[in-house]
Amino acid sequence: MDRPGRTRALLLPLLTVVTAAVLLSACAGADSDSANGGATPATQPTTPTATSSPSPTPPPSPTATPTPTTAAEIAEAVSSWYTYGGETAMVSLIKEAVKAQSGRPGADMELVTLDFGGLMDALSTARLFNSLPDPKTRTAWSAAIDQLDAGALEVLDSAPETGLIQSPQEAGQALRGWHTFDEGIKSLKAAQARLHRAFGLKPSPDPWEARQF
Repeated sequence: MDRPGRTRALLLPLLTVVTAAVLLSACAGADSDSANGGATPATQPTTPTATSSPSPTPPPSPTATPTPTTAAEIAEAVSSWYTYGGETAMVSLIKEAVKAQSGRPGADMELVTLDFGGLMDALSTARLFNSLPDPKTRTAWSAAIDQLDAGALEVLDSAPETGLIQSPQEAGQALRGWHTFDEGIKSLKAAQARLHRAFGLKPSPDPWEARQF
């Protein structure tokens, strides 16, 4: 039968051996982790990549109205111009030009009161229809507008500042203004004649019948 003191003596070396084995196992595990780069680093958050929005598609450019080039295209465009306001603008300008011309002073240069208000309104309307499709007619039409406007303004500007009698300079200015106005009458008649001759367009009744120039 063993004694208690002997049993304790045998257990102490055994515990020492077990403890040593545990420590060696722990050291071996630590060495293994070190050899593999140590502890696994924490996963870094991934920065989201900004996704660029697609550029908006630009709207299509408006299609320009083609310029008529053939005789048939020009004739059709002129007819549309005449139907949708051109005739009205031309007739109004002719009537107002005739009215202004009728107030022109005679050879005795007697001063008269001139009313160009209606003419100026008709000229403003005519300018809205200045893009006449036929080049030859447009040249005469544009010249008529410019000449009638310039002539009327010069005549109005020749009125005496005081009294009822023009100075020689003012009288000469009035003559130049009426000359320019007459050229506008000729251009206006040329434009109308071109519309009639080339395209068969003529207002009815004839606005020139009120007075012959």
